[in-house]
Amino acid sequence: MRCWRRFAEARDLEFDDAVEVDTLDKWRRLVADPALISSILWPEAPRFSLDGPDYRRLSHPHEKNYRHDPSRNASYRAACGQLARRLQAEYAGANILVYAPLRGALPIWKGLRRFAPELCLTPYFPVTSSFVFYPEEYGIRNRKGRPASGRFTHILELRRLRPFLAQFDLLLYVDEIVSGGMMKGHLRDMLALDIDRAIPIVAAGLADRFGDRSALSRRIIDGMVQAGRVRQFIWEGCAELITEDQRFLLGVHYTDYHRGPHVVPMLTADLTFHPDHVAFEEEAFGGGREG
Repeated sequence: MRCWRRFAEARDLEFDDAVEVDTLDKWRRLVADPALISSILWPEAPRFSLDGPDYRRLSHPHEKNYRHDPSRNASYRAACGQLARRLQAEYAGANILVYAPLRGALPIWKGLRRFAPELCLTPYFPVTSSFVFYPEEYGIRNRKGRPASGRFTHILELRRLRPFLAQFDLLLYVDEIVSGGMMKGHLRDMLALDIDRAIPIVAAGLADRFGDRSALSRRIIDGMVQAGRVRQFIWEGCAELITEDQRFLLGVHYTDYHRGPHVVPMLTADLTFHPDHVAFEEEAFGGGREG
């Protein structure tokens, strides 16, 4: 498989080096580097078995009680299609950098790529999970001086991106919106770093329960638009967002929450994706072209 690694001093946009690895031990040695901001292991052939204390452990109700639901998948697909059409109508012809945090924004990115093929989109996948921590011995601290989590990686990824922003017409930040707290927080970080002074920011996402759970956070984001610091906020509602909290459906996760923000594919013992993931991908993004 191929491992993308990122460092604070960026050599290129998506990754700073890409290393082929063929065993779990080699991958563990590869990411055991205090200079790394994050890494992504892509499921290219030949694949190898992955494991760790947090890899297969069922930890969320959406994993323990998951039931395949075609109607929920159809709602997700419809929301992705509508979001894609709105963005395509607004930004056709623009050179767009898509800031799509792993893990929750990955399916939204796939929806945009599927349903807005005319848009000029370059993806960037920051690794931002707040429950994953850098090893304490690395000395990587957040702004409060505590051992940093993937939440702080968002700051490091934004700083790393600065030299490349001038290549694009706008930064499209896409994400899931459950309560909206994460999108609101990420946007606040972008504004604190004056990212909007370098490039216009557009926020876009899918909202859980058709937006019923995120009204307050969305009003705050709307205020950022009214203040002139975020160009536009576009969202579409769907029946239920569970993709980020169901690793087998999503297809990516972590082996160890204390190894650092290093994303890996979520594979079965025979090195294929789980049936949950395959079924969701087909129903949400497969088939004929939307609309």
